[in-house]
Amino acid sequence: MNDERLPTLAEAERMLIVEALKRYGGNRRQAARALGISERTLYRKLKEIDEAL
Repeated sequence: MNDERLPTLAEAERMLIVEALKRYGGNRRQAARALGISERTLYRKLKEIDEAL
């Protein structure tokens, strides 16, 4: 069994959001579409990430 720690759900979500934004050059509309969420949800999640830092 592999003893490596899995990322938490919050960490995995943050990594996916950051990767999507990189892939689409910061275009939030395209990133949200690729993630299967609304732009509004993406903005909310980005705000939550920012507040957690």
